Amino acid sequence: MSKFVATCVVMGVKARPSQDGTRTFRNAVLYFEEDTTTLEANISEDHEALYKQMEANKMKVAQITVNLREFKGQRFIDVTGYQPIGAAAASHGHPSK
Repeated sequence: MSKFVATCVVMGVKARPSQDGTRTFRNAVLYFEEDTTTLEANISEDHEALYKQMEANKMKVAQITVNLREFKGQRFIDVTGYQPIGAAAASHGHPSK
């Protein structure tokens, strides 16, 4: 498994139940401005708080941490960390007076 940190915009998030209804699959659509790449990444059930934070901050620039893993010959991208940076950058750029 490989771990990466990147800056991107979360275009949207979605959740859907598994066919048997025992699990919920969550995904985020990530947009990378540098090369205009769009990727879909998984958000595990262990990271439900990330899902809610990403949903609340859609369309804002953020720093994400992702794990790249392989399972049965397929590669998966999993979001394991999320920190919006647009709001923090804006608040530091303006004096409070």
